[in-house]
Amino acid sequence: MQDSGNPSGTAQLDATIQALQGGDLAGLAPQAGANIQSWISTLQNSNNGQLSGIASELERLNDALSGSSPDTMQVQQSLRTLGEHTTRAAESADPGAQDKVRQLGQALSSAASQIR
Repeated sequence: MQDSGNPSGTAQLDATIQALQGGDLAGLAPQAGANIQSWISTLQNSNNGQLSGIASELERLNDALSGSSPDTMQVQQSLRTLGEHTTRAAESADPGAQDKVRQLGQALSSAASQIR
């Protein structure tokens, strides 16, 4: 996940981490679609081919959240997978963003464990 010193990229990381750590995952569902689409676009526009797997998993997460009754099992699995992939992606992130990317990976994994 390359940040390239882009303030909006850092803001996007911060906002996502804060939302995931807020504890109200059910309350995030209505706004999740736009945020997920924003991340998909950010990842697809990067020059890092490793991020395509994360973008694909985000698309699965978005599909699981859409509709009147989200697929909780798929949401949990997607968050877990995203946490793992994001934590691994931190190793190749820009040095200034590595800690935030790791933190995001941990927040995604933690969010997965909160879903029942």
